[in-house]
Amino acid sequence: MRPAAEISLSLPELSSEVATALSRLGLLGAAPDARVSAAPDARTVRYYTTLGLLDRPVIVGRQARYGQRHLLQLLAVKTLQVRALPLAEIQERLYGRSDAELGALIEALGREAAEAPAPEVVATSVREVIIEPGLRLLVEDGYRPDSGVEAKIRAALAALTQEPKRDRGGSA
Repeated sequence: MRPAAEISLSLPELSSEVATALSRLGLLGAAPDARVSAAPDARTVRYYTTLGLLDRPVIVGRQARYGQRHLLQLLAVKTLQVRALPLAEIQERLYGRSDAELGALIEALGREAAEAPAPEVVATSVREVIIEPGLRLLVEDGYRPDSGVEAKIRAALAALTQEPKRDRGGSA
């Protein structure tokens, strides 16, 4: 990380700094939920700002500029996501924290991750079965279907073909 007094980052620069710091801490891509991005992209940063996880950026001309606090807030969010915490709980834990408290939290979680044993990696072989154009089935080797699998597949297909329910207004 750069010295605090020098930090005035664009959104891409902020994302890059966070990715570098997470990598250095050994936390880049360590979140157990595959839906969680390894490093925050522009859309994620804007979303976190909307949720209040990040302070609003300073606007210089027409460009958003991010500082040391934003960097610490993003690092804290990403390190807590490694613990599989939902964003609402992360928001509660980070609310009102000073820069020093955020820094201490990031360091503690980084140390904790470094001391934790590496997770056992189990390789799973997957076969792809094309049922028809646009419909594929992924099957892990060793999978043995139970008697209810056909009904589950039919239910999944039915759910895919249903139109989403729209709120028509007027209903309570």
